[in-house]
Amino acid sequence: MALADLLPSSGSIPIQQTAFSYDVLGRYVCNTWDEVAQNGGDPFDVVVIGAGMFGGYIADKLYRFGEDIGLRILVIDAGAFLISTHVQNLPKIGLFAPDVSKLSPVTGNDQDPGTQNIVWGFPWHGNQKYAGLAYCLGGQSIYWGGWGPRMTDADLTNWPPDAVAYLQANYERCEREVGIKPTTNHVSGPFYGSVLQRVKDIVPADYTVAEAPLAIQAKTDESGLFAFDKYSSAYLLIDAIRDDVASRGKGDVNDARRLMFLPRTHVNALQTDGQRATGLELNVLGIPQMLGPPVLSRNCTMVLANSTVEATRLAMESFRTPRMGANLMAHLRSNITIRIRRELFSGLSQSPTDLETAALIVRGTTSNNRSFHVQLTAAAITGTDPEKNMFAAIPDIDQLDRMRANQDPAWVVLTLRAIGEMEGDKSAKPGDVKKSWIDLTRDDPNQIDKSALGRRRAWVNLEPTDEDQMAWKEMEQRTIDLGLMLGGGDKTKVQYLVGGSWVPAYAPTVPRAPLHTGEGRDAIGATYHECGTLWMGSVIDSVTDSSGKFHHIDNAYVAGPALFPTSGSANPSLTGITLARKTAQAIVQGFTVKPGNDFEQLFTGSCAGWQMAGGGDVLILFNSILEMRPGWALGLFWYTRRVFRNFILKVDWLSFHPESDNSGIFIRFPALNASHPTNDWKAAVDNGYEIQIDDGGFNPDTNQKNDAAHQTGAVYGLCPSSRLASKPAGEWNTFEIEATKRRIRVTLNGTMVTDCPTDGSRPASGHIGLQTHTGNVQFRKLMVKTLPD
Repeated sequence: MALADLLPSSGSIPIQQTAFSYDVLGRYVCNTWDEVAQNGGDPFDVVVIGAGMFGGYIADKLYRFGEDIGLRILVIDAGAFLISTHVQNLPKIGLFAPDVSKLSPVTGNDQDPGTQNIVWGFPWHGNQKYAGLAYCLGGQSIYWGGWGPRMTDADLTNWPPDAVAYLQANYERCEREVGIKPTTNHVSGPFYGSVLQRVKDIVPADYTVAEAPLAIQAKTDESGLFAFDKYSSAYLLIDAIRDDVASRGKGDVNDARRLMFLPRTHVNALQTDGQRATGLELNVLGIPQMLGPPVLSRNCTMVLANSTVEATRLAMESFRTPRMGANLMAHLRSNITIRIRRELFSGLSQSPTDLETAALIVRGTTSNNRSFHVQLTAAAITGTDPEKNMFAAIPDIDQLDRMRANQDPAWVVLTLRAIGEMEGDKSAKPGDVKKSWIDLTRDDPNQIDKSALGRRRAWVNLEPTDEDQMAWKEMEQRTIDLGLMLGGGDKTKVQYLVGGSWVPAYAPTVPRAPLHTGEGRDAIGATYHECGTLWMGSVIDSVTDSSGKFHHIDNAYVAGPALFPTSGSANPSLTGITLARKTAQAIVQGFTVKPGNDFEQLFTGSCAGWQMAGGGDVLILFNSILEMRPGWALGLFWYTRRVFRNFILKVDWLSFHPESDNSGIFIRFPALNASHPTNDWKAAVDNGYEIQIDDGGFNPDTNQKNDAAHQTGAVYGLCPSSRLASKPAGEWNTFEIEATKRRIRVTLNGTMVTDCPTDGSRPASGHIGLQTHTGNVQFRKLMVKTLPD
């Protein structure tokens, strides 16, 4: 069975099949190497390495923020398409992350158990148990737990001030985007309120209690939008890719694509010239490939978004500095499960009738000033897992009835997942086994990554210090005490889960804090929260700046928790996403040309940055003249790379048959994108301004000639020209078009012919384009100078 290509074209790449399924989504999201390397369009401006939690997010933002300047983005991932959303938004088909407790540290290739759970691989080696990385579009974001608390002010004390200001100003926007706001909108009702009130009543004054910051959107406060349930960056990236496809129209138009995704491609290293990254060394389906100009622009920006560990490895392999790899942190995590008699929660009925679940966050600080928080989940269940009903879609009403009926009328089960801050050491050096750091492995065959064509792997040494251990022990004790306080100190009303059995919390045979011996602790490498090894700050004491750019490489950035100077106790996703937004804005701003005092040429002999919309064609003569040729419909040859607000545009034009040739210069029209498809020239007509070229002054509405509002120099249909100042056929004319906040002035061959006030009904900024209509009209010397507001 062969369906259409990603975009309808003369060729066809089949939808692959197994005996069970069609790979429709993969074909409609991913691109082949040939599609990327031979796309025929402008060079890519940005390459995002990694399509996971932060790579998928920043790629979407670069595409959206870069719309007005035609930014082209290529996303590369070592994995492929797996699913389009979080696993918990799907039916219970069995996709899940590996159980780290059943794994062993991978210290060499001979210890590698191979791919786990379809896509989970082990790219690095180290001294701890790790689940590795999820090699697929969306990465770990399609598996993550969904907790997205903010960093506290105390957590951000030693962060760059402008990064802190950005987080504080943009946290709420990102919370709304991923579903954290409104908080816990999928858990509510009397049970939730009762649990919240009891926790608030019993916690000491040095704790704070709040609704759980879960990235789950169960309802939306915007009319016309569906709730998307549990967040994953995969959804944003796929949506952006499909919007880009839809905006390109019909035909073989990979050359016009602004966002492409190349799967199953390992980035082995970045090539540099000392100060800039110039290209990429790749392994595409086992074949070595190089990617650089002309497929990439000469000022192409590279974004390392492929996890803290792998981004650090890639930076070390490509342009290492002494600080890289120090300051490695993760989180200290322990799980304490208790059950409490139902009568201790005020306002509840004697037995549950609704499906009762609740989630809260409780924050505290240890005596050595380490932050921690407790992710508290509660449910009236018969069992030991209060989350089992919390993160699940239940489509079968009879199943829901059974779940309600099977709730425990006597006990409420609570899991108190304590997550604590680990301290980084910015002076840590490779080889010190008592500190945490990342380095490259030795040139040992047992350490080489064959999938990266013989490159060295990262070695991760993650080791809690004595201070970390003290904080961990205290955090556990305080969490245990919190559980006992929730039970009112009555041994008959609170029980503790130990070894799979419920035991009285005060039973003399049960240690009061069994976690101190390790029971209930998660492996230090099991949180997926590695961070800090490419931390931001000043040039004298960090690796990157507050926008994620490497200090010593002009066009390379990092997206993700590798940027964190300190870890705090908050799960890193929300802060990493918000910083990725900042990085995307910085990159787009870097490609946005600032107003200048001099004229610059828009056309220099190459069509790079120009696109054709609608009918017609363009012929380039002598590398300096553009001849607009009519086609099946009106068309527009427009400059995609910049939006112009206030400016002076000078352009020469020539008509061979002035009485019948019809063309024009459009200004201030929106990008021809998903809202205005590239084959819809009316978007420019309806939203921009046309400076008319038609000495005959033909009015199509009245079929009359010599209409001043439609003759050369007029702002078409809006303001007439005062006189016809064109030169004879075959001679070059010069327009000088001055567009300011309140008016558009048109000077033709030294004579001002139109002074057109603007009333704000059309955009005050936009693109510049040349029209194809009738006759072969030529243009040259397109010169523009931006003006201040």
